[in-house]
Amino acid sequence: MEKFSSPEKSEVSDQELIDALKSKGVEDPEVHRLLQQWTEQGEKQVINPEDAIKFNQKRARLYVEAGYVQEGLEVLESARMQAWNEQREEVFNQIMAEMNAIEDKYSGSSN
Repeated sequence: MEKFSSPEKSEVSDQELIDALKSKGVEDPEVHRLLQQWTEQGEKQVINPEDAIKFNQKRARLYVEAGYVQEGLEVLESARMQAWNEQREEVFNQIMAEMNAIEDKYSGSSN
């Protein structure tokens, strides 16, 4: 029996959000609130452009782990463009490699 904390109570953990996405789906209002709260918590820790890129990578991995591969790839695409715009070639290349690995792993189940 899974119980998800209310948005006002405490911080949302990565695993809590992954479990909620897996069990109820992204369209569920409670999950949507959890996702919103998780995003707000993470954005508070973003200090510079590189932090923003890393936060988007983390969000993308969370989506992929929860089974939302296409959404994860879309967030990674945003992170990739952020890296390009910030002229962070090493991060850009890392994100490209991650996207390719995800596409290779899930090529039969997405698109």
